[in-house]
Amino acid sequence: MPLRPVTADATRVVGWGPMEVARYIEGHVNRVANGRIRDLHVDYSEDRIVLQGRSRTYHVKQLAHQAVLDLTDGHPLLANQIVVS
Repeated sequence: MPLRPVTADATRVVGWGPMEVARYIEGHVNRVANGRIRDLHVDYSEDRIVLQGRSRTYHVKQLAHQAVLDLTDGHPLLANQIVVS
């Protein structure tokens, strides 16, 4: 499912490869979560998105999840593997 542009910056996503899109999503999640996810990594392909990293609270994990849903207009296969510890 292609990304739905929500800001002027997001319109640059068109034509990017999977690695560039993953980097863009990582940056967006990092901004929304205010850097509170350690070792954040995003794996992106046309059929799935996987969030990985470590958080101290479930709230921050939820913020990351919602940030991706907002960018992708509800990607059907979003796996949030952020560990809360």
